[in-house]
Parts: sequence; structure tokens; C-alpha cells
Amino acid sequence: MPVLKELSEKCGFKIIIPVNDHEPKHVHLFKGADDFAKIEIETLKIVRSYLKKGELKQAIEIIKSNQNYLIRKWEEITGGQNDKM
Repeated sequence: MPVLKELSEKCGFKIIIPVNDHEPKHVHLFKGADDFAKIEIETLKIVRSYLKKGELKQAIEIIKSNQNYLIRKWEEITGGQNDKM
């Protein structure tokens, strides 16, 4: 699974977009070994979260302030294949 290293290092979360992922566009964010969240990029909808409240709020802000970048990376990594379905 591709890790968005530059953004991950900047924000303190490990941010991942799986290669064969599905719509809607989303990211997986990890904090430590067991805490993670899956959040939609365009709507900021929390699909699943095991983050602490403050971490989740921070994760949403990171996605919101990097939305265009994350959409581009999602399309690049998945090949935009899901947009054509």
C-alpha cells in the first residue's frame, strides 16, 4: 500500500491509499500500531475510526487542508479506474 510519505512525515499520521481501492475516494490514516481511521476525501465523512477524539479532529483538518492533493494522489495511485465505473 502506497504511503504518502511527505504528508505523513509533516502531519504525524501514516496516510495510505491502497492501489486497488474503490470509490468513494478515501484515505486510511494510522496513528501508532492500532489506532486508525478511514475518511472520505471529498466529503470528510468518517467511514471508520479508532482514533482519539483530538486525533480524529486533527486527521479531518489534515484531509481538509490537503484535499486537492489527496484527490490527485488517489487518482494517480488507483489509476482513476474507479471513476469510469
